[in-house]
Amino acid sequence: MPRRCRNARISEKDKQRVSDKYEANEDFLITVADLGIKRTTAYGIIQNYQNTGHVHDSRHRAGRHRKLDDESLDFLVMMIEAVPTITIKELNETLRDTWPRKQPVCDSTVARALDGALITLKKCENVPQNRNSPPVKDARVEYAHYMYERGLKKHRVYVDETGYNLYTKCTYGRASRAERVVRTVGGQRGGNITLIAAISDVGGLIYHEIHVRSVTQEIFNDFLTYLGVILDDEDAVVNMDNAPCHRHAAQSMTNHEVRYLPPHSPFLNPIENCFGVLKATLKHLLNNTAGGCDTAAARRVGQTLRAYREDKLRGAMEEALIVITPQLTQANYVHSNRYLMKCLHKEDIRE
Repeated sequence: MPRRCRNARISEKDKQRVSDKYEANEDFLITVADLGIKRTTAYGIIQNYQNTGHVHDSRHRAGRHRKLDDESLDFLVMMIEAVPTITIKELNETLRDTWPRKQPVCDSTVARALDGALITLKKCENVPQNRNSPPVKDARVEYAHYMYERGLKKHRVYVDETGYNLYTKCTYGRASRAERVVRTVGGQRGGNITLIAAISDVGGLIYHEIHVRSVTQEIFNDFLTYLGVILDDEDAVVNMDNAPCHRHAAQSMTNHEVRYLPPHSPFLNPIENCFGVLKATLKHLLNNTAGGCDTAAARRVGQTLRAYREDKLRGAMEEALIVITPQLTQANYVHSNRYLMKCLHKEDIRE
């Protein structure tokens, strides 16, 4: 029989056959030759059998020796729960200062131990200090009660605004290894445009306006006046956040109820997710546009550079708005409604 591969493991069954021949005072080397096992390996099997009384290798049964005991690992996890931004080096230094008599370990050992405890490195997200404060939770409870008692029975309209720049673009790209992904853009970013939109659980995007300047209280109230004409005499409730330009919204919506969302609660506004889909679509449309929005291109059409860029961005925005479909808005309405019960239970919500 040909000799085994150098790194091939010997099965427990073959080890047992060798030890059985040895125990029966037979020539176990003949069996070793038939199985393709080295003589030195066979002697090791017999020696282990003499010392332990079995053929199993206790060194492999116990697995790799752990340099960090459970007490040290629990201490590391506790420190991470207290300070999530603590570094591996700081963890190891604190561990050594706490138990100086324990065997010191390197930073890579600490990293492997945390990986085994299912603790990984993630991007740190900033959460406003008052997002889950008692007053905010009380406001969420009040809003959830209103929605369950009256709001869900009405035609619900959500209004919000968002700003975009001509250099809204794809963040990631592909290139060969060790090479950068480079995109050619103009020397200046240009101005922003602001989209004001209203969505409905019935018709999707029902009304929108695009402005090349910041939305003031006057502009927003005019938007609500046109929205009121569209809603006509429907039993609708218009929901919005507490932005400064929304403070006197009720004056422009005399025939419809205006309801303000609780502070720090964007998850209750389905239009936020619609804006996320819109931005992703707009990025793809503008991905290769910014590089051509230079002075030469503006002169060819007889416009100033600023006006040329604004027209480009406005056109891309109008094209991207088709993604806010009734199906998308309905799905986001359902998603937002799932948080109402959490609001009633005063749960911490960090989204």
